Amino acid sequence: MRWDVGRRLVMLVLMTALVAGACGKSSSSSNSAGSTATTATQVACATGSLTGAGSTFVQTIAQQWIKDFQGKCSGATINYQGVGSGAGITQFNAGTVDFGASDAVMKPEEEAAATAKGGPVLHIPWSAGGIAIEYHVSGLSDLKLSADTLAGIFAGAIKKWDDAAIKTDNSGASLPSTPIQVVHRSDGSGTTNAFTSYLTAVSPTVWKAGAGKDVPWPTGQGAKGSDGVSAAVKQTDGAIGYAEVSYAKGAGLGIASIKNPYGSFVQPGADNVAAALAEATTPDNLKIVPNFKPTGADAYPISTPTWVIVFAKPADGAKGKLLKAFLEYAVGPGQAAAKGLYYAPLPQALQDKVKAAVESIQA
Repeated sequence: MRWDVGRRLVMLVLMTALVAGACGKSSSSSNSAGSTATTATQVACATGSLTGAGSTFVQTIAQQWIKDFQGKCSGATINYQGVGSGAGITQFNAGTVDFGASDAVMKPEEEAAATAKGGPVLHIPWSAGGIAIEYHVSGLSDLKLSADTLAGIFAGAIKKWDDAAIKTDNSGASLPSTPIQVVHRSDGSGTTNAFTSYLTAVSPTVWKAGAGKDVPWPTGQGAKGSDGVSAAVKQTDGAIGYAEVSYAKGAGLGIASIKNPYGSFVQPGADNVAAALAEATTPDNLKIVPNFKPTGADAYPISTPTWVIVFAKPADGAKGKLLKAFLEYAVGPGQAAAKGLYYAPLPQALQDKVKAAVESIQA
């Protein structure tokens, strides 16, 4: 009996030692470049610092990715400034940031300038979302807008909230005669590019200002950044603007339901955005072309991907390793944060292509 007890004790000690040794071997590994891979969290880490700038559309989820990544990788410091897609591309081309972010792909001349300075450029989709049509109208809580009505408002043709076109979209609603105050971006914006591309695609006879990061607005007042637009709308009764959903939600603003080609009035929820992006065109270079006329019943038509812009071979190898590790997290485990922040996670088929693009970064 004593022998059995002793044997069991020895066996227990040996098993404990083996388990401890195995855990010690599998918890992390390192290499001479100062990077580590943590098996338990499936996050590759690297040390150093990075700076990025650009899209305010992606800023909410980008800041969450940074917070989570730095929490898992103590030797990493990443700073991202939401200055607008246009400014982000400008800073990337000037070499003042390590990566840019934009809701519109670079113009050919912008990409040519970057390539001449740092070699081939990658456009990597890392998130997607809906552009919310946010509004502040006393007494109105369930606004519905068709494409032509929305275009008429931003073109300055529809001037009051009780206009006949708005009444048609909102049968039975009590609409005030309050003047409409349009708020648009004053800075170069990928969100503006997506929104005006939508207006151009769905209502070209009403919206004639064209599409781009900055357009000659027919009416309204400008505000800087998505946060600036949301703040201006919140401060003005009768105001309407556009921004990524998290800004409208954060400001407590109403969000209009937009009529899609199927005939449904839909909100910019994650599933509705995903339904629209499923009908987008995705070429090999990942410069996705959104379909602003999706046929799906649940598709939200003003949906867009947003890109991180990087050099295929960063000049600074150490920064390249950190950038690659951070992007692997963002397009991998980081996608789990999307829905909670009002973004749409990348569809699995696209996520696989995106991960391959990140893996191709030569760091």
